[in-house]
Amino acid sequence: MSDAWPLLKTATLTDQVYEVLRDRILGDSMKAGDFIREQEVSKKLGVSRTPVREALGRLASEGFLRRIPHRGYQIPSQSAFDLLELYPILASLEVLAGRHSFPKLDSEEIAELREINTHYEEACQRQDVRAGIELNHRFHHLLSAGSNNQRLCTMLDELRSEVTRLEMWAFFNTPQWDASKSEHDQILGAVERGDWEEALRVLELNRLTTYKDFNERVGEGTSLPAQGASASRPEFQTQEM
Repeated sequence: MSDAWPLLKTATLTDQVYEVLRDRILGDSMKAGDFIREQEVSKKLGVSRTPVREALGRLASEGFLRRIPHRGYQIPSQSAFDLLELYPILASLEVLAGRHSFPKLDSEEIAELREINTHYEEACQRQDVRAGIELNHRFHHLLSAGSNNQRLCTMLDELRSEVTRLEMWAFFNTPQWDASKSEHDQILGAVERGDWEEALRVLELNRLTTYKDFNERVGEGTSLPAQGASASRPEFQTQEM
């Protein structure tokens, strides 16, 4: 396996370092628990430590890495592909909850959902990632709460929490947020008309957006490989800090 590193252009160095490191994290060059050393990456790529530091910070904010105080950045135990597998489960369970919940939503609850969606749009416009994700989770929680199935609602809350890392990736890498807000409006409009099937259709579409975008942008539109299945990634030797 070749250990050759790509030559980088002078423009947007941080973005290029980010893409190189992200591809190696998602390929078979690294495994859970490995540490990435800022100095080593800087030397391998022939760039200063500043774009490397910025790229590592971005990868950590998106959940591809976690920062360990005084040690550096570590590959999390759950890969992005592991988390991606949760989306079809999350979508199916939200549709199940919606079948029971949507006919019970009254005007006050729909008004509350619209208010949350407005705050969600505002958070996205000011690029407040965490607030936007929290409001999105709250919107979907309230959509499901009327199912009166506490076990199901708890499972959904746990799944939403687990995929937060990929939701953060989606915020930084895809233009899905405007579409997400619009789809929320479509769901509520269909509920108000009593068109439950349309509301469920849009709900499922909305819940699979990150799954679809990640597959197309990172999986290059192909079936997602199992972790460690890519044979084309060059080997990346890592050491603990």
